[in-house]
Amino acid sequence: MKNTRREFLAATGAVGAAGLAGCTGQLTSEGAAFEATEATLSANVQNETGYSHYRTVEDVQTREFSRFGISRTVEVTSVISEYDRAIELGFLGTRIQAAVFATLSTPTITILGRDFNPIADMDTVAIAEMIQDRYDNIRNVQEDASFETEVAGETTAVTRFTADARLVEIGQGIEIYLYVSEPVELGEDFVVTLAGHPTAFGRNESTVRTLMGGVEHSGE
Repeated sequence: MKNTRREFLAATGAVGAAGLAGCTGQLTSEGAAFEATEATLSANVQNETGYSHYRTVEDVQTREFSRFGISRTVEVTSVISEYDRAIELGFLGTRIQAAVFATLSTPTITILGRDFNPIADMDTVAIAEMIQDRYDNIRNVQEDASFETEVAGETTAVTRFTADARLVEIGQGIEIYLYVSEPVELGEDFVVTLAGHPTAFGRNESTVRTLMGGVEHSGE
């Protein structure tokens, strides 16, 4: 069976690549490695919303930092987890994600006496713009509304955007709602959540709130 999806992992990974933040890791003469803890969606919320785990991917980025003439190579591993409500198009042998929810957990980096926390300082508009810039199949992202909700027990701001998305495998374009939360600090990581579904489904704000509220992170 062929799997079709809107590459939310690619879009979310773009945010992780831009934000090298930090706090855990072992600094050596050669450099340091920092790894985030996965942010998951509770089983109860999966049952309540009909979403199921699609896959989890580790996004590894390597950067070189210099200060006072000293250079260190830093390896940062962010963890992206994706959940969806999918439909099967049997006549095409294709699996389409009807709605998507994703979490990005990225570690904080402290090295050479400095903290690097770019994701922590990003707002929802900046995150959405980055997704649009780095993912060709999402275009015309426009701010639509905002509200506050909880992510893993922490209150944060969420922005709902409208956007045009193209499902490459079936050659169709659709309008979607894209929900982006501001980063929340959970333990030594920063976590961002994203949700998306066709506008034809209506404004499912209550479901999005439930999904974001159902995020679990062992570093809390």
